Amino acid sequence: MIKKLLTSIKDLLGITHVPTLSTEELQTLFKTKYRCFRELLTANNNALEAMAELETALRDGRTFSMTFIRSKSTVVTVNIYKMVQNLRRMADGRYENLETSFARIEERIDAIIDKEIILPEGDWIIPMVMVNRSLVELTGEKMANLGEAGTLPGITIPPGFAVTSSASRLFYLENNLYPEINRIFQQTDARDMEDMLKKSEEVQQLIITSRLPPELERQLYNQFDQLLEIVGHDVRIAVRSSALGEDLGRASFAGLYHTELDVDREHLIEAYKKVLASKYSPRAMTYRLTKGYRHEDIVMCAGCLAMIEATVSGVCYSQSISGRIGTLDIFFSHGSAKGIVDGTKTTNHYAMERQPPHRMVEKVVNPADSNEPLSDSQAETLAAICMQLEHHFGSPQDIEWSIDPDGKIYVLQSRPISVHLFAAENGETRVFEDERLLLRGGVTGCTGAGCGPVYIVRTHEDMIHFPKKSVLVVEHPLPEWAPLLKRSAALVAETGSEAGHLATISREFSLPSLLALDRATQTLANGEIVTVDATNRAIYRGRIDELLEQSDKRPNPMDGSPVQQTLIDALKLITPLTLTDPASPYFRASLCATMHDITRYCHEKSVIEMFDFGKRYHFDEGAAKRMVDNMPLEWWVINLSDGFVPDFDPAKKFINVNEIVSTPLIAIWEGMHAYPWEGPPSVSMRGMGAIVFQSAMNPALDPAVASKMNQKNYFLVSRNYCNLSVRLGYHYAMIEAFISSLRTERYVTFRFKGGAADESRRVGRIELLAEILARFDFRVELTGDALAARVEKRTQNFLFGRLKVLGYLTIHTRQIDMVMADPVQYQRYRQKFIQEIEEMLSHDK
Repeated sequence: MIKKLLTSIKDLLGITHVPTLSTEELQTLFKTKYRCFRELLTANNNALEAMAELETALRDGRTFSMTFIRSKSTVVTVNIYKMVQNLRRMADGRYENLETSFARIEERIDAIIDKEIILPEGDWIIPMVMVNRSLVELTGEKMANLGEAGTLPGITIPPGFAVTSSASRLFYLENNLYPEINRIFQQTDARDMEDMLKKSEEVQQLIITSRLPPELERQLYNQFDQLLEIVGHDVRIAVRSSALGEDLGRASFAGLYHTELDVDREHLIEAYKKVLASKYSPRAMTYRLTKGYRHEDIVMCAGCLAMIEATVSGVCYSQSISGRIGTLDIFFSHGSAKGIVDGTKTTNHYAMERQPPHRMVEKVVNPADSNEPLSDSQAETLAAICMQLEHHFGSPQDIEWSIDPDGKIYVLQSRPISVHLFAAENGETRVFEDERLLLRGGVTGCTGAGCGPVYIVRTHEDMIHFPKKSVLVVEHPLPEWAPLLKRSAALVAETGSEAGHLATISREFSLPSLLALDRATQTLANGEIVTVDATNRAIYRGRIDELLEQSDKRPNPMDGSPVQQTLIDALKLITPLTLTDPASPYFRASLCATMHDITRYCHEKSVIEMFDFGKRYHFDEGAAKRMVDNMPLEWWVINLSDGFVPDFDPAKKFINVNEIVSTPLIAIWEGMHAYPWEGPPSVSMRGMGAIVFQSAMNPALDPAVASKMNQKNYFLVSRNYCNLSVRLGYHYAMIEAFISSLRTERYVTFRFKGGAADESRRVGRIELLAEILARFDFRVELTGDALAARVEKRTQNFLFGRLKVLGYLTIHTRQIDMVMADPVQYQRYRQKFIQEIEEMLSHDK
């Protein structure tokens, strides 16, 4: 009865029964737990490195895809799952709540990353007279906007019909295209232009050679025949893209999808499939990746519009793109607008007042046009239409239009201007009139300056070999060169205007672009370093730092994108660290809110498990020994296998450093003792107040709670390995090193987090640490007040020196966060640390 009662009490208190084991069994068990511990630490490093890569991608403004997010998130979750499993093996099955927390967080991350967009079902084909903004998810932005414009009084659009997202999904499903396309792109390297071109061609051919469902094909022909009856003659149509996500305010996709002109009934189906396939053109795929769109979220719709016999066509910006206050732009030329938007036609320009009666402000007409193709009265009517569309849609509009032989104006497209308008020039144009000037003139597509080697592109073969950060020089600014813009330092073209598609995209990327610059391909030589000043329309030989310093930093083209938002949302469940103090009552498995919390919890508990092994199993080889030292802190050592001298007495409670053969520990210890610690810095009342405030506001910082781990710092060692967990007040640090005879296995890592001061002081200390570590060859990653540093695969002596650096910093950066708001103190510590570390390392040479 008493035995049962004791057992019940032990179960209630969580006290696990420990069996009596022989010495051999204890040795085997210890080695098993040590192996689990090493695997846990390896998984911890892998998970933290993947977290750092995700944060770095977001912070540095680099282009990343959903494949990147999925792969790195998988690395995080797989390795953290390994940590959980290894901890539970070390703890004989305890910490079951940790698996529950892990599963809960992983499920929420998966829901964010694999979020599926549910689009409404509807008719496959809708006449344009019935299309408006309410049907945007069926018809795409372009046709929804055009249909909406057609409902406004005084605005005419071409007759036609929209082929909806329901139709394209039917086509993909009936031909089982989704799995095959995904298979192809899972094997595509987006950074390899040649591979991108090949895979693009493969996917486009797959779509074009697939058959339309018979009923969809029948409906398309019926709609074409009905359009013939409306128009009243042998109609030909333009089949235009209208993808979901196209023509948005933050992403125009200008000219990146296919338009097929002059399509008759015989070629209707072929033209429609070409438009569907253009979703996977290299230029569209590169743009989507750069702008942060998932290819599975872009559904291609199409508009089939009667061709207009145009005498003059063009593009209007309802607010001048050069930022001239109170004006709008009209760009135009004879015939269709195709030559304007693809940059192959010479373009005329009128600047008009935005306010009625829309008087002419400026007129620039090509001298070759003997008769002005656009009259002043037509320009005034166009200006009125522009302002009507801007007022209706609520933002400045980019409008494409044509005028037929009867003088009737047709609106062909209206979309938001997708970029910030660049400022008009103030005062005189500034040009350096000296031997550096190579070319002058042209038209500014996007302001700014860029520098790099010239690379002239004429063919797709040239595209494949285009070097990053080069100046892209082309004859015509065709949309097919769009994949190179993200990689370019500047764009120069011999033809084109501000209204061209490539100019639009250059503005979205804030890429300095200079257009209509005659003889650029003959004057500039491949490999020559030049500075392109697009603002002042000049190109110089060599690098002109004065111009480059004045150029604005490019914004991140992924800002606000679906892919970027996915990463932001996923990181909220991955990287924040809320479990910081092991002594806090909130430090529990059930309260892990992020994957980083789980890594912190697993690491902390694994150290305790190794510490407690000797006590639980009465096995002295696993017990901690206190280092004999005169420092105010306690330093304890746990021998994982062969870290002590062979004749060390396991019954001893204390150990001298000369009884330790762990080479990484010895190096750290030497760094700690290289120079005496001066003690904590003097803290002002303001600094002390900030510490008290932070302690009061953070429930995880609970100094009233006692803990056996609170003031102790632990080395876990073997001959070639060391893991040091340091707890100094409210921050913690971890040093881990493995320095074996194999160069490829060697590494030194350092992680640092926390502090009791306010955020600016904590970040100040982190930035000081980062600067010093980078100075001494560490690869450093910063996130807020957390730091990770690593150096690997170097000589043993080099790595021992870096461990001395870490030992030095561990001691000498204690509590300096309290004075990091003082620039004088910051510089004092910076100079002191660098000088003493350099002296310390010089003794090893």
